[in-house]
Amino acid sequence: MTLVTRGGSAALLALAVLLGGCYPLRGMRAVPAEQVSLSPPPGQAAVVFMRSTGGSISTSLFELREPPDRFIGILVADTRLMHLVAPGRTRFMLVGGSASFLDADLVAGKTYHVGIAQGDLGEGQFALRPLRSDDLQRREWRQCSASCVWIENTERSQEWARRQSSSIQRKKERDLPKWERRADRPALNATDGR
Repeated sequence: MTLVTRGGSAALLALAVLLGGCYPLRGMRAVPAEQVSLSPPPGQAAVVFMRSTGGSISTSLFELREPPDRFIGILVADTRLMHLVAPGRTRFMLVGGSASFLDADLVAGKTYHVGIAQGDLGEGQFALRPLRSDDLQRREWRQCSASCVWIENTERSQEWARRQSSSIQRKKERDLPKWERRADRPALNATDGR
């Protein structure tokens, strides 16, 4: 039996993608790190979603600012993606077996980080977590910042979101009222941007 480190796991994922296997990325496409800029264009904010845990189960991300909900992408373990968004207040939704939410107050010209982490009791398997400066220094997020594969949408991932829209909407309708009743709802604050 061979153990693979997190960095080794990301390297194996990248190798599988380079050899032509898109299945591990659930229709998303790998992007070379040198092609990703963490600085948003003028008038926009950037949000980096990172996922370092969770095996082969996929999670999909949405922005809920206005109908229809905007599909951001699909994350699997050891992946991350950049999402450009208009500044101001918005809400993000993560869907796996259940839905998780995160409110955000974003400032133009700033870059924010959000982690997809194991959910706490009552949250479901995965949850969105705002990552502040101190959080980004934790081993898990430092490793992901160094080695998680950058990904972006493709027509295949967009088509998946269209086909799954009724299932996703049902999870949103079921889980959003419970989340809104929570007193300890996580939020990404304007000052969390760098």
